[in-house]
Amino acid sequence: MSGTASGARARPVKARRTVHVDIPGTRYPLHIGAGASRRLPEVLRGRKGLSRVHVIIDARVARLHGRSLEALLREAGRPVSRTTVPPGEQSKSTPQLTRLWRDLVRAGCDRESVVVAAGGGVVGDLAGFAAASIYRGIDLVQVPTTLLAMVDASIGGKTGINLPQGKNLVGAFHQPIAVVMDLDFLRTLPRREARAGWAEVIKTAAIRDEGLLATLERRMGALRGMEPGAVAPIVEACCRIKAAVVAEDEKESGLRRILNFGHTLAHGLEAATRYGRLLHGEAVAIGMVFAARLGESLGTTEPGTAGRLEALLRGFGLPTRPPRGLSPARVLGAMDVDKKRGPGGVRWVLLARPGEVTMTDGIERNLVQARLRDFLKTKD
Repeated sequence: MSGTASGARARPVKARRTVHVDIPGTRYPLHIGAGASRRLPEVLRGRKGLSRVHVIIDARVARLHGRSLEALLREAGRPVSRTTVPPGEQSKSTPQLTRLWRDLVRAGCDRESVVVAAGGGVVGDLAGFAAASIYRGIDLVQVPTTLLAMVDASIGGKTGINLPQGKNLVGAFHQPIAVVMDLDFLRTLPRREARAGWAEVIKTAAIRDEGLLATLERRMGALRGMEPGAVAPIVEACCRIKAAVVAEDEKESGLRRILNFGHTLAHGLEAATRYGRLLHGEAVAIGMVFAARLGESLGTTEPGTAGRLEALLRGFGLPTRPPRGLSPARVLGAMDVDKKRGPGGVRWVLLARPGEVTMTDGIERNLVQARLRDFLKTKD
């Protein structure tokens, strides 16, 4: 493991906001705010019998924040070890998962150890699955460092890896014992990563809160600039929405499926481009536009909804059309093996209007194929 941070020990501070996820049998906090990572020693000291902390961290995050995070974790009074993961969706793979299992064992982790996942959604999913499966499950703390991971991926216990055939086809539900969202991390996000995170924020508003959607439209300038005073209440609002949905439907057997708005096509695009051309948030942005347009063509979605979403997504610098040159058959083939399927085929999450969702797996494949063919030809 690399060196330690020097200087005085940081004193724990109270995060400005705390939201709780209440699931039958478990309850855990989401600490939100600038400097919230200083809550980590307190979180870990609250874990009875803690033997070791193993950090699984994105390589870029490690360069920027690794030493300060490790210094905070050592304040819990237990050994700290680390595995660094290459950035990018390609890390959600069986070779990387095997590497994590081996590192956890070699580091001396046992069933009383805690995994701390520090990074974006990729690291959260990968490290979460490693924690869920090693020794049949050990505790996990999520420390999301991207906007997308804060408002979506770190909450609700979904973990997993990709296969060549599709995204997140192997995984487990494994709830963390805490999620610590330090908004200071957002200041060091690359611009493209920052933009991608707004897609999940917009998705959350679109499916559940028209008022939040209007706030995003009204405060776009301040939000794009990542002004902490503007971003904090938006993150909190998204966390409350997701916490409420997950509390009602932990294993995605009903209501939680609404969180997949935009993801049906998004996962197909990601798989069809071999996870190399689009960030997840970019794919979701494109997927939301297609789903809204599909819904309008079916008479399911209120007219004008697609245009409103498209304008907002463009305002946040997100793409609204897929990369050129994609084969409709290839994209559809990837969607056919996605886990988000119903007995009638591919399941679509559509908007009735902003804030209200409907779901169906009864859309004829030929109709989807025709709409997708036209969509793939349209220039952004």
